[in-house]
Amino acid sequence: MSHPKTVAIVMDGNRRWAKKNNLPTASGHRKGMETLIDIVKTAKNNSIKRLVVYAFSTENWNRENFEVNALMNLINFGVDVKLEEIKANGVKLTFIGDIENMPKKAKEAISKCIDETKGLNELDLTIALNYGSIWDMVNAANIINDSGQKITQKNFIQNTQLGELDIDIFIRTGGDMRLSNFLLPNIGYSELFFTEKLWPEFNSEDFQEILKEFEVRIRRFGK
Repeated sequence: MSHPKTVAIVMDGNRRWAKKNNLPTASGHRKGMETLIDIVKTAKNNSIKRLVVYAFSTENWNRENFEVNALMNLINFGVDVKLEEIKANGVKLTFIGDIENMPKKAKEAISKCIDETKGLNELDLTIALNYGSIWDMVNAANIINDSGQKITQKNFIQNTQLGELDIDIFIRTGGDMRLSNFLLPNIGYSELFFTEKLWPEFNSEDFQEILKEFEVRIRRFGK
């Protein structure tokens, strides 16, 4: 029996939940944030060391402008409304993705999150913003090329956004069974879990059921 240390989640279904409940799309994203806080607390209580969540992909820029703007504003909203609660739970916030090319206000909010939680260590919540695995891998290759080194399997993985971190559990909500360009360098031996529940409907009990199933799965790592 093994216990997971790192869990990754594709938080899919905010828009569909909003439509289902006759609410604006922004309400779905805000409800999704409430779900994230609940799952963070559950992860911490179950001794998970790191939770990595897909908040905004490189492909999400192709959505309609009003929704992209709403998602960018949600970052600032989250800092204003939820940062103190996150800090109270001892959660360290880190970010992966092409942060440099995010809007100025979003970058300021990200910097605030990093600065105010850097000394906390009960759980690392890693938020993927403007992230895509193809971008991640190309970026790693460019870093190595710029350093004048020859690309090897080891230094390539080391220069990806999560480095040599292995994801134990990969969860996707919303019913779709695909990886959507998320953390491809780190999920080679992850246990995959897909649920029909939309992200705003996903709850602590659902998460704990996945943790229980993980513990009875046999992981061979190719052996």
